[in-house]
Amino acid sequence: MTKISKERRGALLGIIERQWKQNGHKITKVSPNVDFPEIYAESSDGLLRMSLVVGGEGQFFLDVQTSCVKESSVAPPTTKVNGRSYYGEAIPRPNLEDTFWSSSEPLSSKSSG
Repeated sequence: MTKISKERRGALLGIIERQWKQNGHKITKVSPNVDFPEIYAESSDGLLRMSLVVGGEGQFFLDVQTSCVKESSVAPPTTKVNGRSYYGEAIPRPNLEDTFWSSSEPLSSKSSG
């Protein structure tokens, strides 16, 4: 729910892309659109596909798909949600400000001290 400013979206996308590559995933498509960038990847065996899409107001959408799996029983979570749960509700636009990720100051303008 954190607002990611236009100036910081590329940095977050880069972090995620590097992490996917470090874990052996292949980047299959990158759309460098200024307003709505996207990254797509898949596992080396092709059984897992991921996408990260930036929507309106910098809202990030992470989607993970896997091939068919054998159904098994899974116990419900025993921990409480850390923050508000939107389960079963429409997800609102980002509404949380973060001093780093929501900043409109370009990363390149920061001095390294």
